[in-house]
Amino acid sequence: MRRMPWAMLLWPGLPQLWLRGQWTGLTKAVGAAVLLNVVLVSSFGWSELVSSRTRNILCVSVALFWAASVVAAYVQTRRRPNRKPGTPAKDTFGRALDLYLKGDYFQAECLLVEMLARDKRDLDARLMLATLYRHAQRYEEAVKQIDTLVRFEGAEKWALEIERERVLIVEGKKRTDEATVTEVIGPQPHVSQAA
Repeated sequence: MRRMPWAMLLWPGLPQLWLRGQWTGLTKAVGAAVLLNVVLVSSFGWSELVSSRTRNILCVSVALFWAASVVAAYVQTRRRPNRKPGTPAKDTFGRALDLYLKGDYFQAECLLVEMLARDKRDLDARLMLATLYRHAQRYEEAVKQIDTLVRFEGAEKWALEIERERVLIVEGKKRTDEATVTEVIGPQPHVSQAA
């Protein structure tokens, strides 16, 4: 995680832009600049164009928006998980991937769940956990992870993989259901239609 100077909290939208590269942060930062410019121009430049009451309402609105943005940014950066030194997410993800590929689903699941406990927006870990659940034939849990994943901003980069997982989950459920029916009823004898 990149370290953010505290002064960046003072400009609305800048923390989201800096930490996550979110378009909403850019939109908020540009909007704040436009609002501030409108207030400054109407107060000091062309003060005769706007009544003093409207100018006061604009100033109070901008001040409230600014204060709310600063408080929200502070709270949001405080909630971000602090990773322990020496265990960055990529190392943990790499270990989880290695365990998954070796077939040690239990240990891989433990690492992925731990990663999601630190950052519930970790899209890579959530997608891998859904794939792990599908391989373990825990289809309901896989669907739940996929449904959660698509709600987060940035999930569109995994759109193809998400759709493929959904198809594989449906196919896996179908095979499991057919195997269960065959197990319960038993194989059906083949009857030939000889005339």
